[in-house]
Amino acid sequence: MRAAVLASVLILAGCGADAASEADAPPVDAALVALLADLHLADARATLAPDSTQPHLRDSLRAVALAAHDTEAEALDDRLDALSRDPALARATYDATEDRLEDEGQGFLIP
Repeated sequence: MRAAVLASVLILAGCGADAASEADAPPVDAALVALLADLHLADARATLAPDSTQPHLRDSLRAVALAAHDTEAEALDDRLDALSRDPALARATYDATEDRLEDEGQGFLIP
């Protein structure tokens, strides 16, 4: 469920953006951006595992990321649900998460 909500928010934010400038973008929650980036990296790392360990490793890495950010899965679900109701904020959060991943050399898109 959490993965589906996260994927939905990120996909909708990426597809439904208007041409608003960065100055017009709403302020994003830096802690949420950091958590989303870490969850993305956890999922990416799990995809590199052998098929037999992938689901367990993914769950474990996501649990570690949530714990590192002192966040419960239910609290993340609530935050993502709220974010899904604000397309401008969702887009700004998506962009900030993408920027953070690119800064770490782990961007969403492969050049």
